[in-house]
Amino acid sequence: MNKEVITFQWQEETNSRHGDGISHPKKGAKTKLFKILVRNGQMAAMKVDLRAESKRAAINYGKARWPNAVIEVIK
Repeated sequence: MNKEVITFQWQEETNSRHGDGISHPKKGAKTKLFKILVRNGQMAAMKVDLRAESKRAAINYGKARWPNAVIEVIK
């Protein structure tokens, strides 16, 4: 009887967008550190420290990285 190795596989999100001004600030932009909470039904909630120009930009960068997640800025 042959035993095949079966690897664990999952489907990665392919909708995420990355790049300057999309998932992080453009080089040289004046930024502040924001702490965001990322909640997604497929993964555990996580806190991420993210540099952004404003609160709105931090949320937009989070949504670009995790498109199906709920993003909120926390203190």
